[in-house]
Amino acid sequence: MRISKTQFKKYTKCHRYYPLDQINLKKLESNIEGYDEEDIIDILSSMFDVETGEELLEIDEKTEALLDFYKDVEKEALKQATKTFGVPFTYVESTKQQKQFSFTDEKGHEYYSYLDGYAETEEEAIVIEVKATTTAKFRELGNTEKKVFTSLFIDQEGILKTRSDFSKSGKLQATYQKLFNRYHDIGKYVFDLAVERYIIEHSANYNKSKKHKYYLAILNNQYIFDGEYINNEPNYRQINGQNLICFVDLTEITEQYLPKIEKNKEELVDYIEKNQLEPLEIYPGCEMTKSNKCYYFPVCWKKLKEKGSILEILEKSKKFVDDDENKYSLEKMIEKGYYSLGDVPYEWLRDDNRRIQRDCFDHQKEYFDKQKTCLGIDEIKYPIYHLDFEGFPAPLPRFRGEKPYMQSLFQFSLHIERKPGVCDFSKDCYSFLAKDFSDCREKLIKEMIRLIDLGNGGCVLVYNKTYERTRIKELSEIFPEYSEELEKINYHVFDLLDIVKGNRKLYQSLGFTEAESKRVNYYNNGLQGSYSIKKVLPLFSNLSYKDLTITNGNQAIIAYSQFKYLDEEKIEEKRKELIAYCTQDTWSMVVVLQGIREKCN
Repeated sequence: MRISKTQFKKYTKCHRYYPLDQINLKKLESNIEGYDEEDIIDILSSMFDVETGEELLEIDEKTEALLDFYKDVEKEALKQATKTFGVPFTYVESTKQQKQFSFTDEKGHEYYSYLDGYAETEEEAIVIEVKATTTAKFRELGNTEKKVFTSLFIDQEGILKTRSDFSKSGKLQATYQKLFNRYHDIGKYVFDLAVERYIIEHSANYNKSKKHKYYLAILNNQYIFDGEYINNEPNYRQINGQNLICFVDLTEITEQYLPKIEKNKEELVDYIEKNQLEPLEIYPGCEMTKSNKCYYFPVCWKKLKEKGSILEILEKSKKFVDDDENKYSLEKMIEKGYYSLGDVPYEWLRDDNRRIQRDCFDHQKEYFDKQKTCLGIDEIKYPIYHLDFEGFPAPLPRFRGEKPYMQSLFQFSLHIERKPGVCDFSKDCYSFLAKDFSDCREKLIKEMIRLIDLGNGGCVLVYNKTYERTRIKELSEIFPEYSEELEKINYHVFDLLDIVKGNRKLYQSLGFTEAESKRVNYYNNGLQGSYSIKKVLPLFSNLSYKDLTITNGNQAIIAYSQFKYLDEEKIEEKRKELIAYCTQDTWSMVVVLQGIREKCN
């Protein structure tokens, strides 16, 4: 069997992944130990729609659509590697044309890996693995002792290295061990490069006489693009001593990792030979509370996909506490067989919000704190400017003043409600949307300032204010000539989420106790533990995003990214779809606010 580096990582994170992958690939021809055709059909029904054959498992459409943008990161990384290490690195667009290492084990399984960057000198070989992440998480990994933060990584002229004195600090030593946790935010990148190193150093063409160095190439979160273009291409030159790409030296760490990889390989060979679907267990690899869930999570954990699942629990990070004061994480609760909200003993819910949620679940009722909500609504000043932004988080900064992954705004929608409940879907709707893939930010700013007139008071209503406030602050820094007007808009931002869900600081300022202020204002089982606008909207109206071509933020990003490749006619089609989506977002706020206002009345 041929096993790529990617397959190795997937198959070794859970003993069920390999047999499930075989079922997915071979369908009814699968020969899984202990499972007959009826069992296989049952599993396949979780993977494919029985009638249409359509795949039910989630595919990361956004990553696929933005593949060219990630390839650009690789190009820039290898350009910088050539400068940093003084050895030529060549970018190859096709993965299968990249430098490859492989070896075959005693069981006849072939393991192989393609390298993003590889170069040799007379004395050493340099391996570069490019990851489209940023240095932020590396710089922020460390510990605080005596009120002084010490980062585990130090920057030595664009190369991040682990501190040589970390062993002197017990806390920093504990942080260092996180690098060997493949499910940690940084550990997963270390694991990836360690697997690559394992394959390289077991290959027949591995030159033992040369010293091998292993680096991650990542984006520098401190790099600010100055907007210089040469021949219509951005020139990412060094600015204020900062390069766009940084390298993380993981040579020493990946060497320590190799025995673990060897053990992973032995376990994998055992899984392949057994070829059986073993009983369910909770693995860190299930990653059930993260956005990057295991691909086969819906297959293994059908019960957790049903309405009323324990995964809907509010404040997931909080522990459950039993009668003997023992504490259990969400994963431990599932391990103990608590799959539904109703399975959890009521006494184990020590939080008011969880008890509110449980009461709604048990009695199929709705919770509404009228007093808090009505006083919160009184804080909203008219006219209301219902505002929503759409931004494009390009891995490589595109325009002046931007950093990697900075949300570059290309669209806003605005519904103006001049008196309570007085707002028309069409007549009171205003919007701005880029006409192409070029820099439209200043035009967006001017149009927003023109439309949002706060001279006689009012407020700018958003849903989850962190996003809008951060974007406005970034614009005021990049375009200081508009900072006064932008800061005024930011000052008048009010969050509708504070009315729907609640906000401790707001309600304490209105005279409620801390305990009262922490309680949610509203809960309905239809929320399924989420206060996203798309979960809230159906509870106050018959409106739905289902009839739209673009139904979520990721699809909006994908649609805008296509402006780069489309002609004017096709762009105009995408623009209509984007305007319809963004308009729905601001109209949803109008509708939800009206629905809550009616509850108060």
